[in-house]
Amino acid sequence: MNLKINLQTLNQLSIIYVSLPLLIFLATWLKPYIATVAFVLFIYALYCGYFKNKKFNCKNLLNNKKVFIIVLVTALLWCYFSGIGGFWYQSNDHHWRNAIFRDLINHNWPVYYNNINVALVYYIGFWLPAALIIKIISFFQPLSKYLSFFIGNELLFIYGTIGLFLIFVNILFALKTKKYSKVFLGIFIFILFSGMDIVGVLTPVFYDTSFSFKDLHLEWWSYIGQYSSNTTVLFWVFNQGIPAWLITLMFYNNRKNIENYGILALLCFFCAPLPFIGLSVLLISYFIKNLFTEYRKNKILNYLKRTFSVQNTVAVIFITPIIFLYFISNLTAKATISGGLGHHHTPWAFWMIVCMFIYFILLEAMVYLLPIYKQYKGTIMYYVVFIFLLLCPILMSGKKVDFCMRTPIPMFVILSLFVMRFLFRTYNFKKYKIRYLFLCLCLVLGSVTPIFEFSRGFIIVSENKTVFESADQLKSLENIISYDSYGNIRSGNFVAEFPEEKIFFKYLSKQ
Repeated sequence: MNLKINLQTLNQLSIIYVSLPLLIFLATWLKPYIATVAFVLFIYALYCGYFKNKKFNCKNLLNNKKVFIIVLVTALLWCYFSGIGGFWYQSNDHHWRNAIFRDLINHNWPVYYNNINVALVYYIGFWLPAALIIKIISFFQPLSKYLSFFIGNELLFIYGTIGLFLIFVNILFALKTKKYSKVFLGIFIFILFSGMDIVGVLTPVFYDTSFSFKDLHLEWWSYIGQYSSNTTVLFWVFNQGIPAWLITLMFYNNRKNIENYGILALLCFFCAPLPFIGLSVLLISYFIKNLFTEYRKNKILNYLKRTFSVQNTVAVIFITPIIFLYFISNLTAKATISGGLGHHHTPWAFWMIVCMFIYFILLEAMVYLLPIYKQYKGTIMYYVVFIFLLLCPILMSGKKVDFCMRTPIPMFVILSLFVMRFLFRTYNFKKYKIRYLFLCLCLVLGSVTPIFEFSRGFIIVSENKTVFESADQLKSLENIISYDSYGNIRSGNFVAEFPEEKIFFKYLSKQ
């Protein structure tokens, strides 16, 4: 088998993968004339950005059959143990994700729940390709609801595996390595990358012996919030994690191609709105840094011309408002971001919360950021990651800590790459021996968190003597959406109430 994947090919495969959900949404959720214009414009933007001009590094990197197999098998196994597809234990969040996926299969698009007059408004992108294929199959050969969902899950597993494969290959390009040892290490460091939650858990003031091993979620050791490990993200919010990881890596590998920033931001916004915030900070900071660089070279007009490329203009001016109006229909989209250390409702005095904040930041981020400072002190992305991870726990969005958990996803992609590049490129080992060994120790301690995530599945599968431990009790959001005694709608973060009054559903979407 003759494998030759260069950065241009990888970019094209990756952009097709992350663009497919949005293209499906534009074609199937909007009024026909709006859908036609938006679809054609976005296809043209993709063509201009990734297929028209060959501006990418065409040096082959993945041209080894064994490396290809290693990457593919690892992607398949990680996807399998995440529970995507329902062939292994699934975390509790899958109850809602399975319900959304089943509703996308069984309902017409857009999805309306007429029993309570609400419409599905959520980051549904990851499920759309598999759901569309099932709808096409059912059009020619009607399927039972059980069979539709079963085949749909198989397609979802394939889609997830492809996404993880592309992520791993992008990591190899970022590390610029072909060696088997570094391929293995790079992939496994990414899978096991995490803050040192186990140290926080075992700190006497936080230690709680009431938890059983299988119920213990290490990342919740702090009252401040949590920074999720990569494996935790995949096991709990794969629909956001996979697109956000891939798009962040595409930015990193092509960060000089400002012409495509708008497309990457749009795609992340559609599939993962909270990680989009983190990605936007990276994009904007790198844009500003390069703006000053080009200004000093008297090339600012050319830089601004590249900024207002066809693809950026289409993505930002024409398509983003459509997606914004869709999301703003959601009941929780208008939730305010509130913060301040005193906002955290704990029995502790304020000064104790400040101490907790410092301890949290040290264990979750600074143990990686400080040892690599000298190597990256001239890199704008280092300071952006540093400041973002320092400030993020102070902010909270809505009633939960989702902001703290999900917006840093792109930052931890960059941080993991920084750590790997430092470890793989430390030629003067004697000079950096202490930092090198310290980082290795932090990675080992951090890996305890994802190991716990893996172990939970093995324990429950062993206890119940079946691998089919799917979290699928809800069946449909229609079964749980209702009003409480105060007139508030339950599970409102998934729907838009009175959709006929919302701009998106009134003027843009199909009825």
